[in-house]
Amino acid sequence: MKFLSLLKNSDPDFKKNLSFFFISYFLVIFNYPLIRASTTSLFFEAYGAKSTPLAWAFAVVFLTISIFLCNRLQKKQSVQMVFAVASILSAIIFLAGSLSIFQDNKLFAFFSFIWKEICIVIQVHLLLGYANNYFNKHDFRILVGPVGAIGSLGGIFGGLLTTTLSANGGTILVLQTGVSFVILPIVFFILTKRINTIGVEHKSPVASLDTPDLKKYVLYICTMVAMAQFIINIADFKFNLAIEAAVATSDLRTAYLGNIYTWTNGLTFVFQFLVLPFVLLRVSERNLHLFIPLSYLLCIVALMIAPQIGLVPVASLYIYFKAADYSFFSAGKEILYQPLSGMQKYGAKYLTDMLVYRSSKALIAVLLIYLQSSLILDIMMMAFLCLWLLVVMKLFGLHRKLFH
Repeated sequence: MKFLSLLKNSDPDFKKNLSFFFISYFLVIFNYPLIRASTTSLFFEAYGAKSTPLAWAFAVVFLTISIFLCNRLQKKQSVQMVFAVASILSAIIFLAGSLSIFQDNKLFAFFSFIWKEICIVIQVHLLLGYANNYFNKHDFRILVGPVGAIGSLGGIFGGLLTTTLSANGGTILVLQTGVSFVILPIVFFILTKRINTIGVEHKSPVASLDTPDLKKYVLYICTMVAMAQFIINIADFKFNLAIEAAVATSDLRTAYLGNIYTWTNGLTFVFQFLVLPFVLLRVSERNLHLFIPLSYLLCIVALMIAPQIGLVPVASLYIYFKAADYSFFSAGKEILYQPLSGMQKYGAKYLTDMLVYRSSKALIAVLLIYLQSSLILDIMMMAFLCLWLLVVMKLFGLHRKLFH
């Protein structure tokens, strides 16, 4: 196994630094179910599930500003210091959110709900940015799998702790425990070896895409990313509406959400480390990308024709969509970048992962503020999935022309 060989041939300083990085990453992902479940329950209590799209739209705006400020701060401070500042600020915001239930201040609940997404994105962004710069390209490729495994395990154990704490002490105990795990990764990440800067590039992302066919190829990838975000966020919204209707109290919702996140991370782990390696060796790229929207479409049709037996079908749909997005779609998207040159990859990933990813989340959030009928949501998902399938066929027709 390449990972074990890497450890065997590495010096003690490398192993120590890698250990501190792994512990930091595990704690960040472990913490996410605690913070996510508790802030979501408090938000539902204060505003109701129908208000989540408005909060998502605000979250995209605040995330964009936060990433910009982090990038500016990285020019002057170490990544460890930026991580510490962001984590401490997040802990303060979440503590304020925990006071909302006592002070009847809905604003605390609203802001802690939108900040949960900003916190996890910034923490993961800084950790992976550090790893990408500290470890050389060869080592980083070997470490991608173990990092994914540690993240999945962190999410599983964090979900289990969420359910246990909620059942015994309630939502506020879950949130306050989560705050301690927002702070704890600082202790380990601060012990990692310092590097000067993560190095934010300032090059035009479009300049590297220098032919009409190449621009069209990246446009197809961008469209797929947008469709994926539309589908995932609609499924998320349907699940929020269902859990609010089916689960009566905040503490019970927090416990239920803990179970959902445990199952989601568990299924993601199975897909990433048992199913995906087999699929990537035996299934063509085109068929993998056709499978994702087709499987989503079959799930939606099954949900529409199945007897309405409570929350379980909607929760199952949500778990599968999330797990498939984290594993199959994430891996499939990265494969599409492989034929591109270094600068072309940078341009394509900047457009898809930074611009399109965020703008599509904001767009679907705005639409969901006004379109909340269950039938309309199902029709929207089916329409987006049909468009996704069409784009896949167009993309691989162009892929053959460009790269074969």
